[in-house]
Amino acid sequence: MSFIIQSNNVYKDTELSINNNEYQCSPLSGNIGSLPTLFNQNGSFNHEANSYLFYQKAVNDAKDLSPCAQALHAYYQFLEDEGLDWDKFPPIKRLKPTYLFRSHLLKKIKKGELAHSTASVRMNQIVNFYKWLMHDGYLKIKTEKEAPFKMEFVSVQSTGILAHTSPTFTVTTSDLRIKVPKDASSKNIRPLSPLGQESLNTLTQYLPNASEELGLQVLISIDTGMRIQEIATLSLDALDTATPLAESDHRYEIVLSPQSTGVQTKYLKQRRVEISSVLLNTLNEYRTSERRIKRVNKLNVKLQSLPANVSSLSQAAVKRLELCERHEPLFVSEQGNPVTGKSIEARWTELRTLIKKTHPTFTHRFHNLRSTYGTYRLNDLLEAKLPVVECMELLMGWMGHNSELTTWKYLRFLKRKEIFKKKFGLLDGIMHEALGDHHE
Repeated sequence: MSFIIQSNNVYKDTELSINNNEYQCSPLSGNIGSLPTLFNQNGSFNHEANSYLFYQKAVNDAKDLSPCAQALHAYYQFLEDEGLDWDKFPPIKRLKPTYLFRSHLLKKIKKGELAHSTASVRMNQIVNFYKWLMHDGYLKIKTEKEAPFKMEFVSVQSTGILAHTSPTFTVTTSDLRIKVPKDASSKNIRPLSPLGQESLNTLTQYLPNASEELGLQVLISIDTGMRIQEIATLSLDALDTATPLAESDHRYEIVLSPQSTGVQTKYLKQRRVEISSVLLNTLNEYRTSERRIKRVNKLNVKLQSLPANVSSLSQAAVKRLELCERHEPLFVSEQGNPVTGKSIEARWTELRTLIKKTHPTFTHRFHNLRSTYGTYRLNDLLEAKLPVVECMELLMGWMGHNSELTTWKYLRFLKRKEIFKKKFGLLDGIMHEALGDHHE
């Protein structure tokens, strides 16, 4: 069975030397951090796949190689199970390993073992892998019948602000693509899954079982709609930008900006998010708590020794610590490390597992807290009789959507789901119940 291990630091520039008839490779420069590394069934190094992963990280500066590595692992495991070779393509399409893998993914979808979106991503990753193999000379194609797939040109409906001038545009794809079915009502590939009132009440009851940090992170997501990476990198500088909203006595706005406050937003764009006064006060109390100061002291020790330890740390770890030097993070782990989105997700999974023991239907992802904010907040704005377009603009700005289509799906969701037509005051009630002990 093929398998993946996470390598130690990988360097672009190395030096090969011979010592006592033994070859030794020493790093020189260009540390690109840890890489997923694929090994074949017999334990041999998968040269083609690992060269591609190196290319993605070193040349394309890929931030997350997990989807690519998982797709390659699944593909090579399929080849091993079926006794196929990655570079042998019979002239008959249905016998080619790439088309057989597509059929394999479709069967897993039909059995309910794989989501359409996951299968689509895996197939696209394999197509891109073969494009790279052909471009870099790993795979020689003499005739069209020997090709791993057939390229196609697809016309796509334009939805941008200039759609009236160019209603459609053409994209290049392959005949291996797996279509992801759209929601018939919302026409949204990923339907929203906000928490209903019952799920919110259940979550509130179990928050005392979570760590203080996770409890605050959950409330931040529900109250502001911030993404998990934004919560992980929320800084004291961001809290210091809090300014009261003129039209509200109990809500503020804070600035999220990779440049000025160190908060790592999606698309690296600066934006303002609203936050309730009760949560803002709680966060300011937490920032000076003894519990947090102990953690920050451990972080400061690591920052002081950073120059001496750079070579032993991954590139990602160095970048996180350097960000902490510029902008002190609100959340630090017990070990003195800056919190990451993955660590928040792990703690959320533990809490969800606990909740599911008595509430089996509580299967929400952490990201669903963000759509919870968006859904209830939009309904509150509409209840205030603001024009629909103005409601959309406000929500789009607060949530940091890159496309107005993403924001409009919240309106379509509300139109179809009467059960979520509750005032935003419901979330305020949840906030007061969760933080009541601090502000009575």
